[in-house]
Amino acid sequence: MRHRPKRGRRILRCPNCGSPDIVPIAGMIIGQVYHCPKCDYQGSLVFETEVNDDGSPREEPVE
Repeated sequence: MRHRPKRGRRILRCPNCGSPDIVPIAGMIIGQVYHCPKCDYQGSLVFETEVNDDGSPREEPVE
């Protein structure tokens, strides 16, 4: 049986400035739209990043 590596929690990041303080402002039928208060980005494209419990970026294990 193959063991799956433990996954960290996931956070959303702004594609413009990289800030994790991105918030959803619309959704449902039109799809999710996000706003970044730091750089005033608005759009549907965001980056999803896996982080460890301490908030550091998770690195992929080398097999």
